Amino acid sequence: MKGERHITKLIALVYLLLLVVALVMPSVLADGTDDNLTATVTIGNDPPAIGEVTCNSSSFTPIAESTILLNCTATVSDPNGYQDLGGIRAEFYNDSRGADANYTIHYYNDTCSFTQNGTTSTNSTVECLFTIYYHANPADWTMYFNVTDKNGETGNNTETITIQSLTALNVTHTEINFGSLDLGETSDQQNTTIKNTGNVELDIRINESLNGGNMTCDGIGSDNINTSAATTGVRYNTTNSFNFDDTSWKLTSGNDLIDVNWSKSYDGASSAPPEYNMHWLIKIPSSGISGTCTTTTRISATAS
Repeated sequence: MKGERHITKLIALVYLLLLVVALVMPSVLADGTDDNLTATVTIGNDPPAIGEVTCNSSSFTPIAESTILLNCTATVSDPNGYQDLGGIRAEFYNDSRGADANYTIHYYNDTCSFTQNGTTSTNSTVECLFTIYYHANPADWTMYFNVTDKNGETGNNTETITIQSLTALNVTHTEINFGSLDLGETSDQQNTTIKNTGNVELDIRINESLNGGNMTCDGIGSDNINTSAATTGVRYNTTNSFNFDDTSWKLTSGNDLIDVNWSKSYDGASSAPPEYNMHWLIKIPSSGISGTCTTTTRISATAS
């Protein structure tokens, strides 16, 4: 009888333990019509890509002593969705990628804009603007786009843009005023400043373009002044304080080429063009001249 009681107590204890387990872990032991499982997966990151880079001009000539706006766009895609796109950076250069910014050879834009918030779930269009200065080197340049996603993956693409040669100058004075002179007198030196406002080295052409090589004098019965006479007329020189009879150029009616080799600006931090001086003298004939004498002098740029 005593052994039977022990067996009965053991059975009761096991039953009690099973009841406790069933109450504590109903999702494991309890049967029902539905059970739920949680599923998870982590999506890997794919890098972004940049399609064809297109600019508002594939070849352009700068504007003298000014700037021109270069506008470039591209479609950027990210397989993880356009919302995964981060920043975009563009370079326009004639040297090497990553070099210092320089008006003549290298431009940066770190503030390119996403002009659309996704043409599809994975695409977006970006726009990058560059202000190009007149003295940018004439050559084939590289437009480089680089995009980064929010995981640090990158994509890039390039396009070639040609900057054409610009031959240009700016004469900062509007007249050469020799003042009042007596017959046979030589004037004081007059100076004109000429800027190279293009992107190539310059020579210049100078001529008396209005009156066939003469200064027309308005005195009654006056002769004209032949600007290229042997011992009188107008002389010019790039050397300061030159003498009238020194080796210098005569002002003629021909379109004379003056080999000055004036350099373009290579200043990558300034938009100011380089300045050069031309110096002028006039010697009045000893007789036959009266009144006020005038002419027009044309100065033209030509590439060296």
